[in-house]
Amino acid sequence: MTRGITKEQIFIRKGKVRREVLEKLKEPKTATEISKEIGKHRSSISRILLSLEKKGLVKCVNPEDDRYRHYQITNKGKESI
Repeated sequence: MTRGITKEQIFIRKGKVRREVLEKLKEPKTATEISKEIGKHRSSISRILLSLEKKGLVKCVNPEDDRYRHYQITNKGKESI
């Protein structure tokens, strides 16, 4: 950590779209919904969601559904933005 900044905060700051994605997750949403809201391709948003999930910043609320996965921000994610 540098001056009280967490690794997660650095990770988010290094990617403008990561922060936008986190900010859109005030309620559970799919990658498609987020992509339409911020004007980025769905596949890009899906990759970002997976990277955020690996860091524990978001979680999939219905992992058993292969087609319409909904993601929500975690407490760790909220603390990081």
